[in-house]
Amino acid sequence: MKALNCPNCGAALPASVAKSDVAVCEFCGTSFRLPKTLTPEPDMGDLLLGADFSQKTIPGWETVNTDMLSFHNGPPAELRGKFKPQFNSYFMLKSSGFLDNFDASVTMRFFDGNKEWINAGCFFRHTPEGSYGVMVSAQASYTFGYVARDEKGESLFYKIMPWSYHTALRPGMDAFNRLRVICNGGNFRIYLNGVLATSFQDERFKMGRFYLAAEPSEKSSVEVGFSDLQIRETPR
Repeated sequence: MKALNCPNCGAALPASVAKSDVAVCEFCGTSFRLPKTLTPEPDMGDLLLGADFSQKTIPGWETVNTDMLSFHNGPPAELRGKFKPQFNSYFMLKSSGFLDNFDASVTMRFFDGNKEWINAGCFFRHTPEGSYGVMVSAQASYTFGYVARDEKGESLFYKIMPWSYHTALRPGMDAFNRLRVICNGGNFRIYLNGVLATSFQDERFKMGRFYLAAEPSEKSSVEVGFSDLQIRETPR
C-alpha cells in the first residue's frame, strides 16, 4: 500500500483520512483531494484510440451484433447490449485495426440477468487462430485465459486462472466496475477498479483486434453496458 503523505510538506497522514474525499494535513494545514484508490497505478500513456458511445458511428471501431445494441448519451455515454441465453460470448465492439502493445481500460455494469451466471469483459490480440480474454462477473469475480482451437477446429476458452473473487470489484446490478489491461510484449497486468489484481506472462499471440464482449449462459440472458473505453500507449 502506498503511504499517504501531504503533497505540500510531505508529512505522513493517519490512515483515518483515507475514509474522506478531502484530507487536511494536521502539520501545515494544506487541504487536498484524495485519489480514488491508494493503490499506485502506472501513469497513463498517450491516448491512441477512444470511443464515444453517444454516437452509432465510432471512428476506429466496428459494432458487432448491431441489432442487439443500443447507444445512450448518459452520463456516462454508454454502449449497451441485451443478449439471449447461449453458451458462447457475444461480441459487441471490435477495433478496426490490429493492436500489439497497449493499455486498455473500460467501465462496465450489468443491468439484467441472473448474477450467478453472467459476465462481460474483453478479448484482445484476437485473430482467427485465437486471443486472450479477461471476464468479470456480477458476483465480483474475474478470470483470464486464452482462446484456441481444439483438435476438432472449434474455438475454446482455456483458463489461465480460474474464476476468483476480488475485493476491489463491486457485485450486483448497476454497479460500475473498471477493467484495465496492460499488454507489453509477453507481459500482462490486470487492474480492477485501480487495484492490481494479477500479472502473467505468455507468448501465444503477438497482435490482433480488441473486442468488447458479453457472456450470458445457457441458464440466463444478460444486459450489460460499457462506457469510457480508452486504448493508450503502454506506460513507460
